[in-house]
Amino acid sequence: MKIVRIGLICSFLLVLICCQKNETETETITQKNNEAALPGSSLPSLSNDYLVSIYEAQELIKIQQDDSALRRLYCEKAYLPEHRIFVTMGIARLHHPESGATIPEHMAEKAARLDAIRWASYGKEWMANNYEPPFGQLQTSFQPDIEIINKAHVGDSLFVFIAARM
Repeated sequence: MKIVRIGLICSFLLVLICCQKNETETETITQKNNEAALPGSSLPSLSNDYLVSIYEAQELIKIQQDDSALRRLYCEKAYLPEHRIFVTMGIARLHHPESGATIPEHMAEKAARLDAIRWASYGKEWMANNYEPPFGQLQTSFQPDIEIINKAHVGDSLFVFIAARM
């Protein structure tokens, strides 16, 4: 079952990166310059493969929430110590799941940013506390300076990748 789920995730990621339908449905991940960039930003160039690996790491943690080894691997991958940033991804729906009503883009982006900040909060906490607590049990949060580094529409979801200053 785990192999099938990982296979589905990888297939999804290939669609995320390789396929491009009309602009309202899907767009490939592209570098985005954010007007509210981190002060003195000197972010490294981050490849699509790297961003996919962040997505995969987060999805694996959601599946196996009690596995501290996955949390450690995620932190090692997502934290860039030379830049003092955590690279994380947040997801938001573009349509209400029950009514089907369109969610305004700015609201979906805000929800995805907050989800990405939640992942940065987990990363900070995990690194400070021997990769504890398990996913879903975070008791603290922080509001880092962030820079949106990539966005993608895939199906009914908006994916936002951020760099969170630690």
